[in-house]
Amino acid sequence: MTTKQTQSKSGASTENRMESFEREIYTRYFEIAGFKPMKNDTRTASLDYLISHYEAFFFDAFGTFYNQKNYIYPGAREAYNKVRQSKKEMRLVTNAASQSIPQMLESLKIMGIPFREREILSSGDLFKDFAQKNAIREAFYIGRPAGISFLEKAGVSHSYSPEENTVIVSAAEDDPRIFEAAVQILKGKNSKLIVLNPDAYAPRINSPREPVSGAYAHKLYKATQAKTFFFGKPFPELFEKAIQSLPRKMPTVMIGDTLATDIGGALASKIDAALIIGRNTPQKDLAEDEAALKLRPTYYLESF
Repeated sequence: MTTKQTQSKSGASTENRMESFEREIYTRYFEIAGFKPMKNDTRTASLDYLISHYEAFFFDAFGTFYNQKNYIYPGAREAYNKVRQSKKEMRLVTNAASQSIPQMLESLKIMGIPFREREILSSGDLFKDFAQKNAIREAFYIGRPAGISFLEKAGVSHSYSPEENTVIVSAAEDDPRIFEAAVQILKGKNSKLIVLNPDAYAPRINSPREPVSGAYAHKLYKATQAKTFFFGKPFPELFEKAIQSLPRKMPTVMIGDTLATDIGGALASKIDAALIIGRNTPQKDLAEDEAALKLRPTYYLESF
């Protein structure tokens, strides 16, 4: 890993190791959530082994089953079919808050990994109760248009100058003017920075991983010190909702590609977790990341 010059989403040139910046973000998440060190005697396991030992499977979506433009990872559809045919309970536990649930259902169907609506737990859906409890009526929204559906469910409208000084982030934005507008709002009185997707980095096909919504929101936080609220992995609420969706208490395993969000969040919620290495968790960085975050998964998944 080398130090390199990068261009931030805000348009400002920064010099840092992207890996260090990512760990900074996830370390902050763990501190906010009060996570304790999670060190397992990690073993390598097959999907067949997990099927024989667990009754419920929680899956990450992006980076685990698929990537951009409905790209399906090799073996992902076969793995889905194997678990589905085993009659185990299945849940998609996702931070994809820039995609509405109907859109996600349609995309999953097209890709041949169909989930039922009741099986999808999205970080975006957690916003409604928070908005109603805090009487949020309008906000400056940063993300893809489809993500506005979660604001609409909560009765919140998009405004470029919200009276409540609230900024909601569900995806990163390239336009530096958007970043600067958000900074000005967040410097206002009683401001709130709401992060519907805490993912800091995302894998890409045949290209380097790139910073996404969580990294963008962290830059906003560093520029303003605004009070920040997170929805989704690794924070416990989404995992709690997924557990509550099961018909009864049962042995459950989380399968995902990101050490901090998928694995750390699951383990902190007392759920065993299997890590897919090489997508959002590069093999060369794994030991260093585990040491920095003070966690190890229950399993390394040997194929998927």
